[in-house]
Amino acid sequence: MKKVLPEQIIESASCRQAVLHDTRGAVAVTVAILMVVLLSFGALALDISNAMIARNELQNIADASALAGARQLGLIYQGLPQGTPYTTYVLSDPSAVVSAATTVALANQARQVAITVNAADIVIGVWNSGPRTLTPGNVGATGVRVTARRDGGANGPVTTWLAGIMGISSMNVVATATAALTGSGTLAPGEANTPFGLDELIFNNPAYCGTPIKFYPTNSPPTGCAGWHTFLESPPNAATERRIVQGLSPNPPTYITPQITAGQTRLEYIGGNVASVFPDLINLYNAKKVPDASSPSGYCWNVTVPVYANQNCANPNTPIMTVGFASACVWQVQGSPNHQIDARVTCGEVTNGQGGGGNFGTLGSIPGLVE
Repeated sequence: MKKVLPEQIIESASCRQAVLHDTRGAVAVTVAILMVVLLSFGALALDISNAMIARNELQNIADASALAGARQLGLIYQGLPQGTPYTTYVLSDPSAVVSAATTVALANQARQVAITVNAADIVIGVWNSGPRTLTPGNVGATGVRVTARRDGGANGPVTTWLAGIMGISSMNVVATATAALTGSGTLAPGEANTPFGLDELIFNNPAYCGTPIKFYPTNSPPTGCAGWHTFLESPPNAATERRIVQGLSPNPPTYITPQITAGQTRLEYIGGNVASVFPDLINLYNAKKVPDASSPSGYCWNVTVPVYANQNCANPNTPIMTVGFASACVWQVQGSPNHQIDARVTCGEVTNGQGGGGNFGTLGSIPGLVE
């Protein structure tokens, strides 16, 4: 057995101690580097969270501003003379729309900064729900797109708290929203003014604007794709129908039509003979008609009617879901012996109500967010 001298033991211990000191030094350097990296990423995470909050706030502002601008479009169209379609209206002065959008934005903040929207960040145009595009233009405009930003273009970027240690002193944040007037989706109580509706089949023809239609006789394609209803009243028959028509008379009205909402309201279609209703209906027509040089009779009873989901032109005799609303000019109501109601679909009307219904040529004045 080899004998270990005392001086060899001392030398070995010294070597181990030197190695230990070297290892501790390397670990300290590694820990210091990792701490810097972890602190940097932690700081960046905090500042990214702050930027995401700013982004959410800007999105809310863009949403509200776009809705305000599109609502102003709806109010402009509602103020047009009767018979003036929005589709041909030229928005020569967009200042009211721009002002509505910017006023709402300035009343809100993103990370404690009141938001100014640049005029160039407000786009007015025609919204097409098919391809989901907004085509800039001032003729028949239906949509408003707003971009709210915190960057070098407006309101200044969001200042970081700790990310400066990584050379990031600020972050740009931008949000965009589009609101548009869409197919009328609701008639408020009292706004429905007729006891009949149209089959959705009428609107399969892309050129349905101006299409001749007959509200009576029904079940006579292609123009007689219509049905009579008693709103929500039971029993759905001619006697109930006559009472409703009498109540719709403006001298004064005694029947207030219920709210009708696309996708929610099923109206009671009666499917029977309503010839007994015609004397009262003629009185209602004469009370409601207004001069209109474009109609064959020289008069129009301007009506907003529910469009029902049917698609086969049959005379409906069951509760059917409402899918939207259309406008029409009733230009003739004939009594015995013909019993005929002639009309035409009119387009470009804007009703006082919420959008969200099918596209049948009539828009609601209260917009919705579309993107």
